[in-house]
Amino acid sequence: MTWSAQPAIPRSALAVWVAVICVGVIIYASLQPFTGWTALPATVRFFLWQLPQRVLWNDVAFNICAYVPLGAALVLVWPRRISRKRRVGLTAVFAVILSFLMETAQMWLPTRYASTLDMLANTVGALLGALLGLLLTVSDRLTGWAAGIRERWVVSGATGDLMLALLAVWLLAQVNPAIPLFAATFHPGQQAAFEPAVVVVELTQTAAALIGIGLFTDLTMRRRWLGGVALVLVIGIAVLMKTAAAQAVLKPVAWDEWLRPGNALGLATGAFALMLLFWLPRRAKSVLAGIALLTGVLTTLLLPDFISAKAPLSIFSWNYGHLLHLNGLTHTVILAWPFIATAVLLWRFGAPGKSPDAEPAVTQIGAEATPKMSA
Repeated sequence: MTWSAQPAIPRSALAVWVAVICVGVIIYASLQPFTGWTALPATVRFFLWQLPQRVLWNDVAFNICAYVPLGAALVLVWPRRISRKRRVGLTAVFAVILSFLMETAQMWLPTRYASTLDMLANTVGALLGALLGLLLTVSDRLTGWAAGIRERWVVSGATGDLMLALLAVWLLAQVNPAIPLFAATFHPGQQAAFEPAVVVVELTQTAAALIGIGLFTDLTMRRRWLGGVALVLVIGIAVLMKTAAAQAVLKPVAWDEWLRPGNALGLATGAFALMLLFWLPRRAKSVLAGIALLTGVLTTLLLPDFISAKAPLSIFSWNYGHLLHLNGLTHTVILAWPFIATAVLLWRFGAPGKSPDAEPAVTQIGAEATPKMSA
């Protein structure tokens, strides 16, 4: 009898999805507001040939953090046959090229500022992310354990990885306390909080968003009990992130304004509905999740001022360049997320011939050797 090792860990599309999402977010955040493009005066020097005229350390830290997830994802995307040093090098080259293109484009936007310091910070962030990604793959046992959890807990396939990545994106968008929890727009101020029309719209969009995100979370997990646990974790993390962000960046008189009467009623209504909808078959839940997610966004059409409202900067305790971009980015993510999530649900559960209610078989993950008989 001889022993031969089976391939331990199947390749996952999760890192690919994370890298794609990170690139899209960076491009959007770098080129906001996409208007006001002007020709460069003849006297303006290319940004690489001039020293930064200003240094805002908050902006530097923001640029570093923005590229860390991209670096971690990219180092996992490159083929494993490439050495670790080359994977880090490729990640750095990709980050330099992307950052160079974004900074160059910003020269034609009067509202943006192209800087070699930003480009350097972006590259440092990507390298830190690459090192973090390598740490996750140093130990085969750790990597096999993580892959095993993913295979046992999350639905299989590339759509399962995408659903997991989308949940992470939605959670990160909750860092903006100017957008109420499970809402899709900036709040119109405390003066309008008790107006009947505002309460109805906020109740509807919050309840619909909670139902949609709750069912989406449940559908991401392989088994119903795992969906319940994941749902509680997602809601709990979202509340903690929203509360922490509100306390950190809002003025003391406004730190709790993210929880408004309409939102509180919507949370109660959505939670009650989820207790009933949680037991439906997967295909039915996927349809209802899509309807709820789209309802949460389209409800704002009842009050057009909601959809075009700007973040009330007067409630923030800090105000520098990236605050405007963060407000715009999170607003766009929250508005676009329901449409993307609905399309993913239709992609996975709406195709004819599939049986989404059946529990998928769990792939055996691990580096254990499989006995093979030989003469």
